[in-house]
Amino acid sequence: MKGRPEFPDVRTLFTAVLIITSLAIAINDYLWLLILLAITLASLLIAGIHLTRLLRRLRRYRWLFLLIALAQSISNGSGTVFLEFQGYVLLSSGGLLGALAALLRITVILAAVGLLSLKDYQQMVTGLAQMGVPYEFAFMVLLAVRFIPVLMEEFRNSLAAIELRGIELKAIPLGQRLKVYSYLLMPTTAGALIRSRRIAIAMEARAFRAYPRRTWLQWPSLTGWDWFIIALSLGFGAGVLYFKIRGVIA
Repeated sequence: MKGRPEFPDVRTLFTAVLIITSLAIAINDYLWLLILLAITLASLLIAGIHLTRLLRRLRRYRWLFLLIALAQSISNGSGTVFLEFQGYVLLSSGGLLGALAALLRITVILAAVGLLSLKDYQQMVTGLAQMGVPYEFAFMVLLAVRFIPVLMEEFRNSLAAIELRGIELKAIPLGQRLKVYSYLLMPTTAGALIRSRRIAIAMEARAFRAYPRRTWLQWPSLTGWDWFIIALSLGFGAGVLYFKIRGVIA
């Protein structure tokens, strides 16, 4: 059924996220990454998404950020050397800039993905189908996205059950703690497989893939603003990649 236009459309969000994340991966210059981050944060604010969500998400990955920063700093010994041990450069200006670029890249990607929170899972599946993606693949993406939070929730519930029995995981040595995590991983994975099998049976019982094409309850159309943002995103991405190829942007 033809739906009334709703701005922004899922295809607009997909296009913007794809352009932003692709540029974040391709660009190595931290100044351009800062510009890209500023554009992404401005997009979140315009869309009405509070930046506190992004801050909470970044706080979860703070240790990952630290490891990436250390790895980048050690692997890149260019520029002014600040710390050296037995001929190995541990800290340099080039390493710090590389670490800053890596942290900005991850922040831009996480912020861009936050734009997809404006739509629910069903709207995402419809948007993928409108973009020409086979509906089987669209539903597969939908199930994968929905199963990740379920796995995390089951794992957290298992950890909470262990702590309620009087076991303080933080006081356990790291080796034994990893062994406990490995014990929890098997039942969590088995539970997810059982749940996925039930979903597959339910979908087959409703004649999923019985026809090469399927109908949709809502089939939204793009507004003028959607076309403008899509064209602007594609033009901006093409322009930055052109300067990247020409060597203007690192």
